[in-house]
Amino acid sequence: MGPTFDAQRNEFSAYVLREEQTPFGLTLGNFKTFASSTPKGGIRGLWDADTDQIIFGAHQIAYRAGDDETLFPHQIVREFTFLPYAQIAEFEIGRDLHVTEAFFVPHGPKHDRVVSFVVDVTVHNASATAKTVRLFPWALLIGQRFYGEPEKEVCATVRGRFIRSFGEETGWVRWWGGSRAPDAVAVALREQTLLQGMMRGTLGTGEHLGEITPHLAEFSSRRIFGAFEYRLEIPPGGREPLRLAVVFHKDGDERSKPVLEQLLADDDALPATERYYAEKLGDARLLTPSPLINRGVVWAKCNMLRVIKEYPQGWGSTNSPPSDILVSRDTSWFVHGYDYLLPQFSRDAIELFNRFIEPSGQVVEYVRGVNGFSTFYDLNVNDDTPLHIIAILHHYNATLDDAWLRGVYPLVTKIADYMLTQRDANGLLFCTAAGEDMFGITSWRNIIPLYKLDGAVTEINAEAYFALEATARLAAIVDDRAAWEKYSAEASALRDAMLAKLFNADTSAFVLNYDTDGNYQDNFTADEVFPVLFEVAEPAVRRAILKRLMESDFTTPVGLRTISTADSWYFPSHGFGLLGGVWPDLTLWFAVALARNGAHHEAAHWLERVYETMEGGASRNTVPGQFGEWFDGGSLTNRGMYLSPWTGAKYLWAVAETVCGLDGYRTSGRPHIAPLLPADWTWTAAVRVHWGGRRHSYVIDAERKIVVGDMDFASADDPYQVYYAGRDVSDEVRTSPVEVGAVAFEDERGAVRIYVCNDRERPRDVVLDFREQIFRQRVDAGRMAEIRIGEPMLVDAMETRVRREAAAPV
Repeated sequence: MGPTFDAQRNEFSAYVLREEQTPFGLTLGNFKTFASSTPKGGIRGLWDADTDQIIFGAHQIAYRAGDDETLFPHQIVREFTFLPYAQIAEFEIGRDLHVTEAFFVPHGPKHDRVVSFVVDVTVHNASATAKTVRLFPWALLIGQRFYGEPEKEVCATVRGRFIRSFGEETGWVRWWGGSRAPDAVAVALREQTLLQGMMRGTLGTGEHLGEITPHLAEFSSRRIFGAFEYRLEIPPGGREPLRLAVVFHKDGDERSKPVLEQLLADDDALPATERYYAEKLGDARLLTPSPLINRGVVWAKCNMLRVIKEYPQGWGSTNSPPSDILVSRDTSWFVHGYDYLLPQFSRDAIELFNRFIEPSGQVVEYVRGVNGFSTFYDLNVNDDTPLHIIAILHHYNATLDDAWLRGVYPLVTKIADYMLTQRDANGLLFCTAAGEDMFGITSWRNIIPLYKLDGAVTEINAEAYFALEATARLAAIVDDRAAWEKYSAEASALRDAMLAKLFNADTSAFVLNYDTDGNYQDNFTADEVFPVLFEVAEPAVRRAILKRLMESDFTTPVGLRTISTADSWYFPSHGFGLLGGVWPDLTLWFAVALARNGAHHEAAHWLERVYETMEGGASRNTVPGQFGEWFDGGSLTNRGMYLSPWTGAKYLWAVAETVCGLDGYRTSGRPHIAPLLPADWTWTAAVRVHWGGRRHSYVIDAERKIVVGDMDFASADDPYQVYYAGRDVSDEVRTSPVEVGAVAFEDERGAVRIYVCNDRERPRDVVLDFREQIFRQRVDAGRMAEIRIGEPMLVDAMETRVRREAAAPV
């Protein structure tokens, strides 16, 4: 298995691997759908965001070369190429017959809301004689989840070169077919009848049906199958293509069949999808000396682009693809990453939850994206409420949109005031839960069966402290001095209460909680990261907590366990790994906490380990290029989703706010860089990262302690100085090898400064192409070199702002 990384053109990054090296294929999506590939190239789970329904079953292809036996997917061994926007499978079906299957979900302006997937098949005849190949695509024509019943009242009919399946109760329509006229088309109640025809070499025997009614489908548990037979005549050395596609729309034939016909004939469908990813991946290019982290950032962004959806209720990303369940805590953490890549999505996702806040000011647990149902699990307070305020602070800093802040500010104070009403006699936020599991856990670890965690919980109070501090900061921005004084004082009082009632001086750590009966749980868990992350603990205590979490009963090669192996509650997989398993999200919180407390080397170590695990493939039960959900604390293999919707955004946030020096909570009104680099790193860089309402690019030179960028009004932590170098022209530079990044600035006189950024994998002889000029530069491993064209100037960016055109506006 080999990864490739293109620093300048992230869309060209890839993984090439054999079938046995991955447990599953890619999950792809656009604004309205998801679809996934099995390791045998089958496409399954086509889903619709407007109905929250899987609306097409598994799609597979069998092949027959001449009079040879028909080869079914289980008889074919593939080599995969995973791309940001598509999955390529390559294999042979006979002597000198090479097949390529390109699976993608169409994206771009024309197809970004089309519920569809495409498989482009190309058969290459490498021999000196003509060949005949038959293809047999077949599929389950209705949608079915792993839970629940199949769709009811579906009629499937052969309509010329297509198969139409129609929901008589719903009006939903699917059209499926290919770019060529088939030799035969059939629908059937039993899959085996179709497979038998394929084994004989043809579906055209007249034994198959042309229509299946809902009444007939009752005899096969409402399962309906369809198949095509295509015949390709391939000349010597020639290639013959066939495009297969499915299009669904809930509003019937007029919104589905013409779209299928257009898609089948559209040679630009795949290039347009690639262009969409190229444009979006061009933003937030975070570069470091670590090749693992660099790849992790690219594929984190790919994951982020695949999971955002436009639901009837608005924009969001589900916690469990494919689904319309939009969770508030997850959305708040999504915002931390999307602010650097797609701040408009952050805005829209926040606004969706703003519409569903309870009249009291409580933030709900989740909203259904289709019908708008919402719930707070009968909990009076949990992490959703403070995290929403924290997300608003982060998003304001990403946009510096004062008008938006003034509009949302009354809601912020309403939420903050609600939190203050939920304090107990000790001044701590206190949850009274009547149930267990989701109805009894106020923490992020809220899906543990038969478990309860309520009362005064350290995690929730730490978040609430920082949410009150965030409210005070936002009050200062809108010039509400009384509110600033109020919420600053309330934040201090809550922190004091935590130190008095939740901190155990004997252990130099915080208790987990005290419950409704006044009982303390003082076992040390990884939730100790929250009073560190949100700066409740004193600096010495933070360091002691982090040191304890670095011990071997918590750490593993894949990340941080949720609780210690020595804890009496420890079980490596129970409760979705929340009592001893490993969650990458927790490890990323840990990495940020380490970096903010001086452990820069250790922070970078965990950023690398998180993504190294995702590249593990079959040995870790992960799909390279996708972030797995959670890992068994014993076997250290993924036990959750192959594409966790949460983790990509957190990874981008963690890299941006540690080694790339950004601080999403700082309200300075200008970009501020606080480099948190390991001692042996000499540079990091960011290209087209969204911040302060614009896109910015910069390099951090750790040796000279300077930051150079296109920010004409910026600041940095001591001892760094910030300099304005002109406009960003990085996208005009091409590098070879492609792993080497280039960050370039042009000043007002046309002089150019190019920073050549090499990772620590090896020294490289680099060729740069800039405006038809060729430059050659030897760059040592892990080092950054500088090329100057003319006499470029640097201007102190920390002085009073002089208005000039700098970074590209968002």
